[in-house]
This record gives sequence, structure tokens and C-alpha cells, in this order.
Amino acid sequence: MLITTDVHRIASLLLAHPGSVVAYPTETFYGLGARIHDTAGLNRIIAAKGREALKGMIVLVGDMAMAADLASISDRQQALLEQVWPGPVSVLLRTTQKIDQLLAPERKIALRISPNALATGLIHLAGPITSTSANRTGEPPARTAEEVERQGLDIDAVLDGPQTPGGKPSTLIDLTVWPPACLREGVVPFADILALIP
Repeated sequence: MLITTDVHRIASLLLAHPGSVVAYPTETFYGLGARIHDTAGLNRIIAAKGREALKGMIVLVGDMAMAADLASISDRQQALLEQVWPGPVSVLLRTTQKIDQLLAPERKIALRISPNALATGLIHLAGPITSTSANRTGEPPARTAEEVERQGLDIDAVLDGPQTPGGKPSTLIDLTVWPPACLREGVVPFADILALIP
């Protein structure tokens, strides 16, 4: 397994080899990434984690334009997103294009813009990628490249960065309803997000 600090090598792997899966740091834990239209890569993540296929996976995008390419975003939704992104808040939105059911069950997709520079750099080179914690289901999520390696996951490479903060995962909110609903309480208290709505 390749372990490198070179984001370009990781992006090249994802772009050149369909089915590739990599681990990379985020603002909470290390995540497992495959390109979102790479069905073989998505299935490898599910097999590596031993998770239920139809639970869906969060997708990291690099900016608001990338998010708008994948999902329908209204003015009021965008006004809220501009206050919580980049940050540990993932949001469920309606998809605007055909996206694998593994990522968008019921044509809804969960998106986030990470404040982690390595993660965002990777996305700007390789396009949107999945973001599910780098661990087998039921095991603690990895916070370092060494912890990812110790998990023994079937992946191709790790983008090595500083230890991530750990703690709680991103807060997951449903923006397909209004007012938004909390699907998972995480780093950012849901009440703080609601308080941002005019």
C-alpha cells in the first residue's frame, strides 16, 4: 500500500485506475475515498468496511459550484451553506444527475466541503470523492495514516497528513425539508445551525 504526502500521486491513482480506493485526512477523521462515478471503487469501500450497502455515503466537494453540479440548491439553502461550509457539517440534498444508488438512495445525496486543505486539494485534482470513516464497521475511526494502515483495509493508498482531531463526526442535516432536520448530531450542535437561519 502506498503511503505518501504527495496529493498529486493520490489524485493520479484515482484518475488512472478505476476501482481505486484511498484514505485521506479530513477535519474529523481519516476518510475513505473513491471517485463518485466509480462503481467498482464504491463497492470496494463497502466490502472493506463491512457495511450495509444502502446506507449511503457522504460525498466531499471542493466548492459551492461543485456542490451545485451534483444537487439542487435553493437560495435559502445556499445562504445557510455559506455559513457552515467549509466545516464539519454534511447536508442531504436532492440530486440533479444520475448518481449511483450507493451514494444517493432515493435520489438524495449528502455533501460537505471540508476545511482540511489536503482533502480539498485532492478533490480539486480528482473531483468529488466519498467520505466515510477509514475503519471497519464497529472499529474506532482512524486519526493518522499509521492507524489507517493498522486497520488492514483493502485500499490502495493513504494520503499522509497531520493527525486529525477525532472526536465526533460531522453533523448531518436534512435540507430536503424546511426547516432542516437533524439526521446525526456531530461536532457542530444542531441548535447552532438552526440559529443561523434568518
